[in-house]
Amino acid sequence: MTSLRIPARFRGPAGIGNGGYVAGLMAARLGSQPAEVTLRRGWPLEVPLDITASEGGVVARDAAGTVIAEAREAALDLVPPSPPTPAEAAAATRWFLASPFTHSTGLCFVCGSAWPEGTGLRVFTGRVEGRPDIAAGAWRPDVGFAGPDGAIALEFLWSALDCAGSFAFTVNAAPQSMLLGRITGRLEGRILPGEAVTVLGWQIGREGRKLQAGTALFGEDGGLRGLARATWVVPAPVAG
Repeated sequence: MTSLRIPARFRGPAGIGNGGYVAGLMAARLGSQPAEVTLRRGWPLEVPLDITASEGGVVARDAAGTVIAEAREAALDLVPPSPPTPAEAAAATRWFLASPFTHSTGLCFVCGSAWPEGTGLRVFTGRVEGRPDIAAGAWRPDVGFAGPDGAIALEFLWSALDCAGSFAFTVNAAPQSMLLGRITGRLEGRILPGEAVTVLGWQIGREGRKLQAGTALFGEDGGLRGLARATWVVPAPVAG
């Protein structure tokens, strides 16, 4: 058993870790892919959790023994739609930064623009003209996110596969609160610091308050670098 603490910098909603970052940490500890990570509860920031491994996968628990997150091997049968051109992705990022979306000025580690380069990931996915079921953005990862091998570290690539899925449902509608419940992902290759990456999110389906989305990362050469399918959950309305 080991212990893992998520610093406040890697936040998603206030007080808890970003779902993609949490999933990346759990996938790294699982050590195989595709990996399916289920987020049972929000991972509290700056609080060490116990990580245990078993034949079924990897589990994170708090001090009371409550399961916070689980990771296991899983199949991923998913084909992404064609990505937008780099120019279209750049235009979508500009749209995001100019939009009234709360995340565009927020502190989410992945999509909050309040973080400077090298502190926040700054993955800004916005509207692509003529393609209402997707969100996309242009991303150049900072060298501060590189691992020992010089490429962008696994947990940050998983992070980049997070928020675009939620924005696929909102950029052509209205801002909406939702939480990542489960993500199944696979990385296809290295991404280097400063590389021109296209991030894509697209709608797969909806059932009640559960939304299914796909996300993908494309390298500067247009090749697929990462792929994920996620379940997002819209909180139940609060009775008035």
